[in-house]
Amino acid sequence: MTSRKTGISDIHYYSERLKYKLNNLLSSRTVIVEAPSGYGKTTAVRDYLDNNLPQGTSVYWFTAVAEAPESSYRRLCLEIEKIDAHAGDALLQIGLPNAFTIGETCETLRNINCHSEAWLVIDNFHYLNEILPPPFLSALLEHVCTGLHIVIITQVLGRDIHSVIAGRGYLHITTSDMRLDAADV
Repeated sequence: MTSRKTGISDIHYYSERLKYKLNNLLSSRTVIVEAPSGYGKTTAVRDYLDNNLPQGTSVYWFTAVAEAPESSYRRLCLEIEKIDAHAGDALLQIGLPNAFTIGETCETLRNINCHSEAWLVIDNFHYLNEILPPPFLSALLEHVCTGLHIVIITQVLGRDIHSVIAGRGYLHITTSDMRLDAADV
């Protein structure tokens, strides 16, 4: 078990099981961190990236909130625009995906381009999951840019999303990985 002191009273403990999974973050293009509220998902990912990414690596952190769908989508597009101006602008012009525009949206997401290593962390993804069609997540996770890492932090997902991520080889950190057992304490 490792502790990290970030302030006078901020000590974070991580189980060996979780540290093992987190150590695969750097080599994974896509990571899903899924557990109920209060399990420390955001803290664990932030601590790991802060302590293990090379100095100067670009990390773009988007935190979804309960807001109007158009606002949430626009803020996400503006974050993507920081990685790839063309893709972000195209997504903004397309607007919130619907049955008529989801194909164009997915094509844009799959072709996001970045010129150096970059991390896009989408925290509280469950809020976006409520407003975006399932193909949106599939396309985002299937991006072709080799330097782009996507980290999805979310509360427990439904079966529809599990079918999107199952069998694709994505790093999946779950409730059981986040939980501290008696042996860990």
